[in-house]
This record gives sequence, C-alpha cells and structure tokens, in this order.
Amino acid sequence: MDGIRIHAVESSNLICRQGCEQLLRIARQDGANHHVFVLAPLKDVEFELAGLLGYAKAHDERLWSLQEQRFARWTALVDQMLGELAGSKVLQRIKQGFTDLEDILHSVWLVEEVSTGVRHYFEKITDSWVADLLCHYASSQSYHADLIEYQSLLARTEIPEQLLFVYGNLPQAEGKVPVDGVSEYGASYLAGHLHAEGVTFWNNVSLLRNADSAEVPSALVIRNLSYSEATELSFFGAPIIHPQSLLPAIEQSINVQLRCWKHEDDQGTIISKEGDLDGPTRVKGFSIVHDIALINVEGAGMSGVVGIAGRLFSAMREASISVVLITQASSEYSICFAVPEDQMEKAVLTARSEFAHELQNTSIQSIEGEGGLAILAAVGKQMTGQAGVAGKFFSSLGKASVNVIAIAQGSSETNISAVIKAQDSKKALRALHARFFLSKQALSVGLIGPGSIGGTLLKQISRESVRLKEQFGLDIHIRGIANSKRMILDQDGIDPANWKQRFEQEAIELDLDLFTRHIGATYFPHSLIIDCTTSAQLAQHYATWLEMGIHVITPNKKAGTAPMPYYRQLLDTCLRTGRRFLYETTVGAGLPVIWTLKDLVQTGDRVHRIEGIVSGTLAWLFSSYDGTVPFSTLVRKAKDMGYTEPDPRDDLSGMDVGRKTVILARELGYDVEVADIPIQSLVPASLEKGSIESFMQHLEVLDPLIESAYQEATRKGERLRYVGVVEENGRCSASLKSFGPDHPFAQARGTDNVICFTTDRYFEQPLVIKGPGAGRDVTAGGVFSDILRLAAYLGARI
Repeated sequence: MDGIRIHAVESSNLICRQGCEQLLRIARQDGANHHVFVLAPLKDVEFELAGLLGYAKAHDERLWSLQEQRFARWTALVDQMLGELAGSKVLQRIKQGFTDLEDILHSVWLVEEVSTGVRHYFEKITDSWVADLLCHYASSQSYHADLIEYQSLLARTEIPEQLLFVYGNLPQAEGKVPVDGVSEYGASYLAGHLHAEGVTFWNNVSLLRNADSAEVPSALVIRNLSYSEATELSFFGAPIIHPQSLLPAIEQSINVQLRCWKHEDDQGTIISKEGDLDGPTRVKGFSIVHDIALINVEGAGMSGVVGIAGRLFSAMREASISVVLITQASSEYSICFAVPEDQMEKAVLTARSEFAHELQNTSIQSIEGEGGLAILAAVGKQMTGQAGVAGKFFSSLGKASVNVIAIAQGSSETNISAVIKAQDSKKALRALHARFFLSKQALSVGLIGPGSIGGTLLKQISRESVRLKEQFGLDIHIRGIANSKRMILDQDGIDPANWKQRFEQEAIELDLDLFTRHIGATYFPHSLIIDCTTSAQLAQHYATWLEMGIHVITPNKKAGTAPMPYYRQLLDTCLRTGRRFLYETTVGAGLPVIWTLKDLVQTGDRVHRIEGIVSGTLAWLFSSYDGTVPFSTLVRKAKDMGYTEPDPRDDLSGMDVGRKTVILARELGYDVEVADIPIQSLVPASLEKGSIESFMQHLEVLDPLIESAYQEATRKGERLRYVGVVEENGRCSASLKSFGPDHPFAQARGTDNVICFTTDRYFEQPLVIKGPGAGRDVTAGGVFSDILRLAAYLGARI
C-alpha cells in the first residue's frame, strides 16, 4: 500500500507530553500519508504492572500499596497529557482495568502461581493504555488516529487512519532476539504485510556510526548500508542493528531506517538492498568483537590429510562451542580459529581430546589457546574487487604499531577481519578511522604559549580555517592549548574564536605528558605541536615529540641555538622519522629568511657572508632614536607595543641577535655555539640580574652609552644599527655599528629587518630581504605560514 511508513518505537519514550509532541513532529515531517507506530512492551518501572504478579505470588503485603502507586501514576499521566475532559474515556478504561487486574492478583495470591498467559495479559493491557493515550492525544491535535492490537491489524488490507498505534503480543524471530528488538521485528514483518514504503527503527542508544564513538570520538554517522553490510556490522557488535529484525524487510526489499530518539533531527542510516553504490568510501564501518581467544592447532602431519578440519569443527559443534573466525595456512601446517574467551579452555580440551592419537604420535605438535584478544573488522560491500583496500587496512595497523595475529577475509570481500591484542583495539580503531574517513590533511594541533603571538595565531586560524578546509582540504583541529601552568584538552577540537573563555572555565593543571599523548593521538593522520614560548626547557622536548611522530613548529630560538649535540639530534630525528621541525620565525619573524637561505644552499650557491638587522626590537629603537627622546623612553614604548621579548634584556643584551646569527650560521653547516661568539650587550652590568620590573625602573642607566655612540656616528654622517654577522669561515658576531646613508641598513625604518646575503650569484649586489621583523601579527603570520608549508608537505592543495 502506497504512502505507509511503519515505526518501531519504545513505549517508555511516549508516556510524557514531550514524547507525544515529538512523535507528532516526526509524523508531520515525514512524507508518508499514513504512519503505523508499533509500540514495544512498556518497561518503565513506574508504570508497568506485570511486576506486581511476583509480589502476589510471594504473598508480599507491599503489593497493595504498589498497586495504588501505579494507579496514581497512570491517572496523573492522563491528566498531564489529556486533561480531565479529554481524558475521561481513557481514565475510565484504566480504572476498569485496575479493577480487573486486582481480581487476578487475588487469584495469584491464592494459587501462588503465575501463568504465561496471565503475564502476557498484564503486559498487553498496559500497552493498550499507552496506545489509547497516544490516540486521544493525537486526536486532540486534529489527527485522524486509532489504536489496534497487532494480530487484528494483520487481518487488515487498508490503513485509512493518518496515525495508527499498534500494541499487543508482537511476533518474534527464531533464535535469540534482544529485548529492545521485539518491536523492530514486528514492525519489519508488518511492513512486508502492508507493502509499506519503508520502516523506521527508533532506538534510545545512538546513531549508527562507522566506529564506536566511545573509542573513536570523531566517528561519523553511516548514512547508507546494504543488507549484507548491516548484517556483517551487527555480527561485529554494532549495538543498534538486530539482524533478525531485518529479515522480513529483506525478503520484501523494503528500506529500513535506523534513527535515534535522542537525535530527532538526524535522519540516521538507510539500509537497503544495494546500499550506497556512489559513496566516496569503500569501507562503511569498523567494529570490534571483544573477549576473544584464538585456538591454534599445529602439526606437519596435517598436511594433505583429508578430514582434519571436518573433525575439528564437528567436535566444536558437538561441544556447543561457537567458532567466530577460521583461518588456515595454505601449507595446511596449522589451523587457527577464534572462540569466545570464556570458552577457550573448553575448546582446547575438546580439540586435544579429538586429536589425542595425533598428539601422541606427534603428527600434531601442539594445540594451544591464547586469550586477551579482539577481532577487528572492516565492512564494506564496495571493497569487492577494489585494489588497495586491504593494503590500507594492514598498513594503517602497522603504522599504529598494532600487531596482527591472524587474518580472515571472505570470498565476497565484504569483510576483512584481523585478530589483535585486546589492549590495542582502541588504538587500532582510531588509526583505521583516520586513514579511511578523516581528511588526509587533518591536523591534530596543540598550542603551547597562547600569549601575544600564540593568541594572535589562534585568531588568524579562526578567520581562515573554513576557507583552508573548503579550498585546500586542510582541516585544522586545535585539540589542546597550554600555558606554563594550565591546559585545556578537547577530543574534537577547541574553537579558536572563543578559546579564552573555555580556558578560563575548563583549564586543568598542566600535565605535559598527557598533553603530548593527546595531541599525538593515533586516530589523527597528522599531529603538530606549536611552541610559542621562549622556554629553553620546553625546547628540550622537541626531539621526543618528533620521535613520537609529532611535527614541531616554533618561533622559539632556544632549540636552534641549543648545544650542537642536541641540535644534530633534532635534524637526525627529522631525517629518520620524516617529521618536520619548522622554525622560519626564529629569524626575521614573518620574512622568508630561513627558506631563502635553504634554497641558496640546496641549489649550490656559495654563501660568503650574511649580515643582518635581525632584531625588530633593536631595529625600531635605533631607527627611532635621534637624540631628542631618551633611549630609555623608547624601550618602554617598544615593550608596550609588543615589540620586545617578555624580558627586554633578551633584546638589549644582543643575545637575541646572537642566537639568530647562530641559527643562520648553522644553516650553512657551521658548528657554532652561542657562547663562542662575541656579543656586545647594551645592558649595563648593574642591570643584568634582578627582576624585569626592577630593570624597567632603572632603564635610564642606558641613556649615556647610547647617546655617546649616536653622537660619534652622527659626526661620521652615519646611522647606528645593531647587526649580526656570519663570515665565510663561520665566525659570528653581534654588535652596534654605524652605516652610511646609502647602505640598506641605514635606510631601514620602524621594525624593518634587513638581511644581506653575499654569495657567488649575488656577489656584486647582495641579495637583500627587507620587511617588518617584530610584532605579534607578523610573527604569528610567519608561524601560520609554517603550518601551510607543513600542510603542503603532507599533501594539501596549497
């Protein structure tokens, strides 16, 4: 019959006004002309009545007070849903029903026996009251509605009502049917009988996802499945698919829709004969069967002997042992099969008993069991004939360091199964989900140091993340943010637009190991930690992060200027692991200094000399200083504008320039330590120690030194600049110098960094890079550029 949709619904969802309203919304939004709601037996302890029979049988005096409580619940429910006038007929039926039930309870009290028929009667009468309530509620909302017992409906050939509520003893499939699947089988059978256009199974657990969301938080809802795919997933523990309930619909080729009552607006999953033939993914989902043991039968004497497998599995059948998976070596040297772990010992003893003679004459060497395992399955009808699916499956497990103990694949290729250690199941699921369902350029990102630069970077990512994902396939998930004391972690990602509010409300004590493990989660294709601090201690973790498979991006100069053994370890780890350590912003902020130098060296140009104004802070100070305003005043202003390091002494001591000079020298292959180079400090010895606050209060001590140097440069017609130099022999220096008006350094303005490369190609006229070298925006932009460079390396279309 055209225009009919059958629904299997839990009655417990409908014994409240909100549930009734939701049911009517569902009916309005669906395109069918007629809706048949098959109601599952009511299990709500506050309303069900069958439980009273146990009290009557046991002569428990609490029976009568419980009966009164149930009656009060039902009458209150009628008043809540229908009101006194509209619910008068329903209330009369309920009162009469309780009178009849009381007589039966007295009989049970006397005979001390409860028959199956009596129990079914109690269940049916409460279910009829639910249907009556729903029918009257729908009628009060101008729907043409009625109620009917299931068996009576089977005699019908037409459904004139808009809404029909079905109750009573529902049919059950043969074999084991879950309690919450009873109404589903009845609905499926009814859909075939009435030739309905479709059937919807409503569950209270979850939507059907391509992996268990408890183990894979990023699991996606499966939108389409074929009958065969659904059956495979149900065997491997998909919690809301009951294969027996599908059978009547499969016989009539009726589509089945799996939806969740808690997610009313989500259309859930459609199960049909062919499934989704045009879907982008060959694998529809992954499932795990836990508590598995593997029985291994080995022996050279089995090769070529007919009937070994037959004897083995006949013995298992006779012992009522469920065999879940079978695999056999082509040499016939071994047969292994999986059984539930609680049957392992019995299976081993059964096999040893069956092959006692072969064990004695050593034609079979051993029969052993191994517990603590799980079966991981990939299901997908379109895997059939598709090269590379199995390769991706097993290579993903290998990269996640998951050992595969046994493998099985049916000839239909709808299922690939692997036996693994139970302790690896979560790691394996996440690795597979990332490989098959997440964007290949999905980045799990952790940011340490959400201050001036880090906070600005988060703003930039917030503005551009949608565009990057849509245009270039780059999917940035900020999954962790930390400062020196606290951190916030999120499985799915922190919105960079409102991270501050969440950090204030949800941040917990910093645990760097936990932070690192979270960011490096194996269920993401790629992981990245961005260090926006100046911490030397944090820089010592970079090599460990790289070893863990986490890329590192930083404006922190401490790693690039660490002792040479550690610096070499960083580079060697990158080469060995394929992970990237990117640090463009350690010299020149957002200017392409490092990458330009790398290009020169890698293309064979010989670099003779590098000179540079590489401190945006000092560049601004000396381009602004003209003797009219004290140098100390300019330093305070630079700090307020965010041009200086948190401690301005890092700039004024020349150490910042010295570190950047060392970084450039190391790019040329020189073994240079910061301690080995002469660095002219502008900080008087009396201010080198002490707090930042104390230093800022006594800045005027600097003024005479700078004024004297300025006057001397002015007499020569030159301008003061603080410059770092790398000579061809690896000698480095950082000092205050003066330059004539035509020199690129003298022409620098504001925070401009100016770097001059004198090379074979650029000998007569050095290659000059010039631009802003300080400020949170340009530095954060430089870090962002490194993120995009990493993304391009990982395959993004950038």
